[in-house]
Amino acid sequence: MPTTEVLFEPGRQDIVVTREYAAPPDVVFAAMTDPALIPRWWGSRRFETTVEQMDVRRGGLWRFVARHREPPSTPSSPYAFWGVYHDVVPGALVVSTLQFEMGGPGHLQLVTDTFEPAGDGGTLYTNVSLFQSAEDRDGWIPTGMESGIRDSHDLLDELIGVTR
Repeated sequence: MPTTEVLFEPGRQDIVVTREYAAPPDVVFAAMTDPALIPRWWGSRRFETTVEQMDVRRGGLWRFVARHREPPSTPSSPYAFWGVYHDVVPGALVVSTLQFEMGGPGHLQLVTDTFEPAGDGGTLYTNVSLFQSAEDRDGWIPTGMESGIRDSHDLLDELIGVTR
């Protein structure tokens, strides 16, 4: 299985994620922008994600709510994320904001997703999340988000293999 690279460079205010997929860019893009597919991969296996809004166009809004997968008798605080799409080029680019509704350091990011053709008809996916400061970015590192990113991309890879 391909690996997801997650890069946190000291002193920088961004996180860079890269992953190669065996599917072409339009297929990877479609899986990442289809509100019916988002709950099947976004947020990792630890969370159940609900898409409350997702209008993938310039100026469109999105909002996802993730809850820990726990026994029904155990209440789980929801984690809500939302943003605005600033640029969308089908099969190639998505630029959006991501805001963590609970606030705190790193609650606002500018996110750029690129989908580039790679060898054998695949895709090189790159995600750059730009935080307002290095300190804000560093606040996310101990949250387990790196393993969540890797798990989400593994789930997406499995989903793309099914939907091709």
